[in-house]
Amino acid sequence: MGLVYIDDIKPGMKLEKDLFCPNGRFLLGAESVFEVKHIKIARSWGITEAYIEGTDKKSLDSAAEEEFSVETLATAELVLSQNYKHTYMTVDVMQEIYRLNKLTVASEIEKGGFTRADIEQSSIMEDFPAPKAIDKSNVSAAWVVEKEVGLASFPDIYYKINDVLNSTRSSASHMADVVEKDTSLSAKLLKIVNSAFYSFPSRIDSIRRAITIIGTKELATLAIGISAIEAFKGIPSELTNMKVFWKHSIACGVFARLLGTYVEGVSTERLFVSGLLHDIGRLVIFRALPEHSAYSLHLSIKESKSLSCIENDIFGFEHADVGSTLMEKWKFPSRLVRNVRFHHADAAVDTESSIINIADCLAIAFGSPVSKSTVVPSINPKVWESLGLSASVIQPIVNQSERQIEEIEDVFFSVN
Repeated sequence: MGLVYIDDIKPGMKLEKDLFCPNGRFLLGAESVFEVKHIKIARSWGITEAYIEGTDKKSLDSAAEEEFSVETLATAELVLSQNYKHTYMTVDVMQEIYRLNKLTVASEIEKGGFTRADIEQSSIMEDFPAPKAIDKSNVSAAWVVEKEVGLASFPDIYYKINDVLNSTRSSASHMADVVEKDTSLSAKLLKIVNSAFYSFPSRIDSIRRAITIIGTKELATLAIGISAIEAFKGIPSELTNMKVFWKHSIACGVFARLLGTYVEGVSTERLFVSGLLHDIGRLVIFRALPEHSAYSLHLSIKESKSLSCIENDIFGFEHADVGSTLMEKWKFPSRLVRNVRFHHADAAVDTESSIINIADCLAIAFGSPVSKSTVVPSINPKVWESLGLSASVIQPIVNQSERQIEEIEDVFFSVN
């Protein structure tokens, strides 16, 4: 008998213990044999693990690795040895992330994604001259935001949406009137609503219908996130690869939303937008201090340390401080600001910021192809424990994320 994660349960397996939903509702009794319909029902009720006769997670994990050659697994471990160099692996969730990451990388290797020679070559880094040290007494997150006056103004649509939300006389119809006048925003919102992000059974063909189904505040929150991205279209390409930047941000938003579905009392739309905007402080620093920003990225890769730690050493603050300061200037909702400000916190500040912290780790590990610059951060045990989740939620989340990330990327990167 052993505990088995939901994604490893197959038809024909027999329950050792009664199976209950997270809310305590009885689902299946001991000795029941799983059928396809039982697995689907279990997933729909948020069940992520069950006790199964004759097997356990350890034996199934070993079987999953046996599908790859010894050489492939060794190469995957070589890749991840650099990525996880400074990652604390004592927490069960980090062990599960590493296990799944190893299988993902092994699959990429077998598909010809990269070879051992590519990996060894990528470890060779050119020297990067250090810029003049910053006078930390004169530079702060607020100074960086004020320096970038071009980012001080936010798209007008945001303020119009906010006026509707804050007016006691406004209705869902008023919100629809405002959003529909921005055709680009409306098109993006409808693409998101009709994607795997929501998986509604029928197509939603109007903003009014979308508001009716997901709610006025929820749709307004999504609109805020989309509008914020528009504000950063002027970032020069030589400072950073904007497509790579937004790919990571989208992945973080998707992972945050998926994690939020397992936690009571959170807004999944707010989590998505918080993830989407969690790194906007990096873009502000890119513009204000380009040489120092580039150097901080170089050191992060060279020393296999998180960018936030390197930024604190160089600037005396990090991009989460800058991003949240900018969002305050834009008068964003306080919960969004808080989620961005504390997404690198070493302790559990609150539930939503803890979710963004973990989603950032998942986005780094799984959101884009692994490379020498992939430095997977540690998840603090207290942050993970604060959510009250089992590590068994990670595999379903990772499996669901791929399609959602692809479809949200299409929303933002599509030329139409």
